[in-house]
Amino acid sequence: MLTTSQAILLGAVQGATEFLPISSSAHLIIVPWLLDWQPTHNQLAFDVALHFGTLLAVLIYFCFDWLLIVASYIGDLRQRRWLGGARGSLLLKIIVGTIPGAIFGKILEDPVEGFFYSHTEHIWVLAITLSVFAIFLIMAERMGKQARGETQITYLDALIIGSAQALAVIPGVSRSGITILAGLFLGLQRPAAARFSFLLATPIILGAVILKVGDLRTSDLGLPIFAGVASAALVGMAAIRFLLKYVEHRRYDLFAFYRWGLSALVLGVWYWRLTH
Repeated sequence: MLTTSQAILLGAVQGATEFLPISSSAHLIIVPWLLDWQPTHNQLAFDVALHFGTLLAVLIYFCFDWLLIVASYIGDLRQRRWLGGARGSLLLKIIVGTIPGAIFGKILEDPVEGFFYSHTEHIWVLAITLSVFAIFLIMAERMGKQARGETQITYLDALIIGSAQALAVIPGVSRSGITILAGLFLGLQRPAAARFSFLLATPIILGAVILKVGDLRTSDLGLPIFAGVASAALVGMAAIRFLLKYVEHRRYDLFAFYRWGLSALVLGVWYWRLTH
């Protein structure tokens, strides 16, 4: 059984890493492993609860953005502009971007979860995925033109970014990381890539919560589940605000360096435990 303090810590980890390009799924595996916590029978239910916390974070933070996008598209429909204008079309583009990620994510979810979550001896693989995608993040910063804003995203951009999102089912990749990376390669400005990534997260996280809500209903986590949700929501909102401010004038390099540092730590601890 998870304690309340453990739930708060994991909630904070989920809230921060869901929106920073450093992989929440990898951290939810690595942190208990580093602290040598014993796996619990209700871990899946708790993970669903943490996703509900990050869903609350993105809904609260972007509530006015969503209202503006939906209202803009309704206004476009009244003018028979079916594909929407600069702002209203974002609603359809988010839908387009959600479809491939949802389909391929569902197909890959079970085998990937079985590989990583049931076999901690594969923890070294996380170090590889964290490091490899750090390289791609550095490359995207330097190869992308970063010339287009959020309202200049095309339907093709949305489809490509959404397709890249399917890779996020692999721990160490990062949902926000892969979508931001794809946006940078396509020439989006850093803030635009981050904002579209967060807007695209809303239906994906919502779908994940709905599909697994049955596990949450049958859990007996009690107080820890509420503590974890609150922690994930509060830290998630802070992480969103931090990243949007940070990338206005700075590169994503910091997160690549963090990935390499965490990879080194994981490999070091894994090797030490293997040999002792």
